[in-house]
Amino acid sequence: MHIYIGGAHNGKRAYVKKRLASRESEWFDGNLPDGRDAENSDRVLVLAGLEKWLATVDLSEEEAIAQVMEVICNREVILILTDIGRGIVPIDGKQRQLRDTCGRLYQRLIGEAEEVTRIWYGIPQNLKKRGEG
Repeated sequence: MHIYIGGAHNGKRAYVKKRLASRESEWFDGNLPDGRDAENSDRVLVLAGLEKWLATVDLSEEEAIAQVMEVICNREVILILTDIGRGIVPIDGKQRQLRDTCGRLYQRLIGEAEEVTRIWYGIPQNLKKRGEG
């Protein structure tokens, strides 16, 4: 699994699209594939907008993390994660909970990722490569 992470509108999607130009891929933005979508496992699965998905589902944090982990299991996956944990802490309790849940989900995903690249205004910075940490 390769993760691209960065702030909103920092060029993550454009960078990934350029890298995948010659490969077949399935993109999901703000949602997860269902069972029918998982049949095309020969394509690269690209998931973006997990924070949007988390904001709309009525699942516990544990259930949400388990569902994401099940979807990405045994597939070539690219995750495009928006870092929502920086800046001002939201006043609204639900927004704080979403921010915290995203943080814990991202920690789990990054811990299991083979590669992590931060995109900062279109500039890639490798944070983790195969065989490291």
